[in-house]
Amino acid sequence: MGLEHLLEALERDANAQIEQLLAQARAEADGLTTAMAAALAQRQGAAADARERTRLIEVEQAVTRARRAARRSVLEARERLLERVFTVARGELPAAAAGPAYRSGIPAALASALAAIGGEEAVIRCPQTLAQDLERSRPSATPPVPVVVDPAAGSGFRVASADGAIEVDDTLESRLDRLRPALARLVLARLEIEP
Repeated sequence: MGLEHLLEALERDANAQIEQLLAQARAEADGLTTAMAAALAQRQGAAADARERTRLIEVEQAVTRARRAARRSVLEARERLLERVFTVARGELPAAAAGPAYRSGIPAALASALAAIGGEEAVIRCPQTLAQDLERSRPSATPPVPVVVDPAAGSGFRVASADGAIEVDDTLESRLDRLRPALARLVLARLEIEP
């Protein structure tokens, strides 16, 4: 019976070692499974965060594009409005040039324009409606500064040196063009639109 007991003892020891090894293997497997599950959850969370960041960036870009498009539409509408206002204003310039306010300023404006030309020979170009006023307002010079009727002169007059190197444009159209930025702000302010 000694041998039988020995074999039983060996078998018990072997079974105990097997059970111990199996328990260690199960514990290791459980640890690996837990670690892998945690790593997988972390990767899934990182991927979800990356997708969310990408989605937020896409949404922000879409909002920015929409704001730019809206701003562009507003600016284009304002520009169309200003074009209509200035087109109407240009249509009124011939009547304004024929009015007493403009005509009363002709002597001073002509003297200033001729001073800008200097002592050079000059020519005054104007529409027919202003020719007499300009002839009366021109200084007596030798030779006299000729007034030439030019239907294309605009609403006002232009003084040019005889060689054409210098020209002073005192038409209402050029005044309107020079004042356009300030006038545009006034128009928009009157309409309570931010410039």
